[in-house]
Amino acid sequence: MLRRRESVPFAFVAEADRFRSNVTPPPRERPSASELVGRTLMGLTIVAGLAGSLLFGLPALGA
Repeated sequence: MLRRRESVPFAFVAEADRFRSNVTPPPRERPSASELVGRTLMGLTIVAGLAGSLLFGLPALGA
């Protein structure tokens, strides 16, 4: 069964790529000090885990 290719049924869909909104989003809230400390500790924990796995894994792979 052949399907006929139809044009876009709604004008707003066809114009969506040209549309620019004049509404600005609200400003982002700055993270608090405790959030920054938490993110830093989480990052350090992940890096320490990767370094520890290399430290203990490389000698085991070499044996």
